[in-house]
Order: sequence, then structure tokens, then C-alpha cells
Amino acid sequence: MPISVNVNVSVPFLEKLLDYTASGIGSVAGWMMAPSKARRAVKANKILALGASEVRDIEAEGEAKALQVITAAQVEARRVYELPAGVEPSEPSMVEAVEQRILYQEEKRQRNIQDVLGKAANAATSTEVPDHEPDHDWTARFFNSIQDVSSEEMQTLWAKILAGEVERPGSTSTRTLSILRDLDQTTANLFRTLCSLALTIFLPNGSILDSRVISLGGKVGRNVLEPFGLSFDRLNILNEHGLIISDFESQMNYRACIAGKINEALRVPVPFIYQDRSWGLVPNEEREKEGEFNLSGVALTVAGRELARVIDQVSVPAYDEAMVNFFTDKGFMMTEVRDG
Repeated sequence: MPISVNVNVSVPFLEKLLDYTASGIGSVAGWMMAPSKARRAVKANKILALGASEVRDIEAEGEAKALQVITAAQVEARRVYELPAGVEPSEPSMVEAVEQRILYQEEKRQRNIQDVLGKAANAATSTEVPDHEPDHDWTARFFNSIQDVSSEEMQTLWAKILAGEVERPGSTSTRTLSILRDLDQTTANLFRTLCSLALTIFLPNGSILDSRVISLGGKVGRNVLEPFGLSFDRLNILNEHGLIISDFESQMNYRACIAGKINEALRVPVPFIYQDRSWGLVPNEEREKEGEFNLSGVALTVAGRELARVIDQVSVPAYDEAMVNFFTDKGFMMTEVRDG
């Protein structure tokens, strides 16, 4: 099946994606293939022919691996039946069943890999990517994981992880890959709810300083977040998967998100991100502008923060209203910060 590639995807991204594929597919097929310098010089028409040429190479490697496994299975079957080479077992249906099962599994895995690669090729967000050598341990872990992912939604998450790693090497750790591999669809949907309610502070270098769902002045242990889909029991599931820290009442100082006057104009030193928009807190006249402003709630782990970057959020109007009211009670107006 050819991989469909958006014509607007940059050639440098696709070239680097081929490097990652060469590294990762080699590990899945049983041998690590180092990316060649020639791949970096491939022109656009060859890159866009991935479905016509590169995929056939990948399929051939998968078939070769399948044949190797089948041959080994046949040898093992003869050993079990204590038959010499060249003599078929008296029950050939057993060997045939093994062959069919292995072929089915390898073909399914190949389709899964191709589906994720196609989605990754269309998930690019940058026109340029750094020229770097893929981390072979990372690609081995990645491609060994996606070969058994059939859910389209989960494939999309994996594709975004791969695209992000191509564009920003080191953006996702191998530990995070292991956590994602163990996520079922139900837990992934629960994590999407959490990410949709989270406030996030980014540092100038693009890393995340803090990301948490604030408890709105209540106690998480008393199910204050249950009306928004995050009961205490559900939060424990996310904690068991390594996506949130165990202290559901941890605190972070959000003083930098409070607007102040600079040259007679209100400016927010460090806006926080909520629902993919930038926000600041404008204090009313009675509100003290100095001192700490700690917010408590459920904080994401490092792995949770890395995965949150690729999660498509959903709207939760009830939480929007509750958060605005919470900040109002604290003497602030939650105000969107416009670019520029």
C-alpha cells in the first residue's frame, strides 16, 4: 500500500523521516541499517515516490523476516516429530497453520508500520529540520512498538511522536515511548481529558516548566474534579501509567503569569497556555500584586508533558466557567494574551 504524502510537506522533513525509517525498520527486520549520506541528497520526486519504491523495500524486508521465521518453524516441527530433513511431518496441517499465522502477523505488522509512516509524513509542522543522526536505540524502540498498533487513533499519536522527534531530536524519551506503548484507548481518552483541563507554562527554550490541572480551591482527594471527568479513581489510573505525579495537591508559583504595567501598558511576563491559547491574570485594584501566587492541583510528569504535546484537546465548557470564577474569587481577571 503506497504511503500518501501531503505535497506541502517539506523535502528536508521527508529526507530525515527516511533516515529514521532506515534505522528503525532495520531493527524490526532483524538488522540495523545505518542511514546513508545518499538519502540526505534525495530530491523531491524520489522522496514522494516513497510508496512506489521505499515501501516495496520495506515490504521485502518484512517478507524476508517472515520466511526466516517460517523456515525456523518448519525445522522445529521436524524436530518435534523426530523426522529427518526432506521428510514432511505426518500432520502437515500443523506446519501450514504456523506458516499462515506468521504470514498474517507479519503482514499486519507491516501495514501498521506503513500507516504510522504515512501519518507521520503528514504531521510535519516545520519546513526545516536539523541535520542529525537518528538515535538508533530510540528508533528501535519506536518501530518495535508501532508494529503492533492497529487503532487509528493510537497510530496518530505515534505518528505525531515520530514527526516531533524528526523536527526536535530528543523531544520524546524512550521511557515515554514505553509508557505510550502500554496505554490502551480508554486510558488515552482519559489522558486527553486531563490535557484539555491543564494549564501549562513554557520556558523560552520551548521546554515545559509546569503543566497541571488546578483543583479550583478544593481537594482532589475529595473528588473536586469528578464533575469534569477526573474522579480520584481515574486520576489513580493515570498515576499508575506514569502520566501524573502521585501528589495530587502539589503546588506551583504562578506569579509570573500576573500582568503588570510596563511603560503604562499591561504586560504578562510569562503567559500560561490553556486550550492552545495564551492567557494572563490581570489583578483588580484591591489585589496584592506582590508575593507568591501558588496554584495546587494535579501535575503532569515529564513523560506526561512530552505526550501532552501531541494530544488533541477537547472543549470542557463547565471547567472553563469554573476556572474563570476561581480566578475572579482570587482577585484576577483571566485575560487572553494576543501575539505581538
